[in-house]
Amino acid sequence: MKTPRHAPRHALLAVATTAALLAACAAPPPPAPGEWSPQPPNPNAPYPAESRMNGEQGMVLLRVRTTPAGLPTSVEVKESSGHARLDRSAVETVRTWRFKPMPDDGTVVWREVPIRFFITSPPQQPTMN
Repeated sequence: MKTPRHAPRHALLAVATTAALLAACAAPPPPAPGEWSPQPPNPNAPYPAESRMNGEQGMVLLRVRTTPAGLPTSVEVKESSGHARLDRSAVETVRTWRFKPMPDDGTVVWREVPIRFFITSPPQQPTMN
């Protein structure tokens, strides 16, 4: 049985197309202008121990004003989680973040940053011996 001459080109094209599609699917979309883009190593907001013990969960939506260099100058709670400790943890943490630099064209850059606090496992209880 003869293999058609064009079979290797089709196989190569299929492999290249598949690789390109996988790369496109794996890559996150670029952020829109003004959208937050953390620059590692931005820390996660710590879960306050008392909030965790009380089962407090939620999402805080922050408005962050940044310099063109990506440094936060103002952090405001746009939507509260409903729990002051979670809101405070989010604000204090995001004040230390660094964001993607933006062109310095004189415009004020506000970004929206969601911080989620969800309990995924019960708190550890101290053991008595």
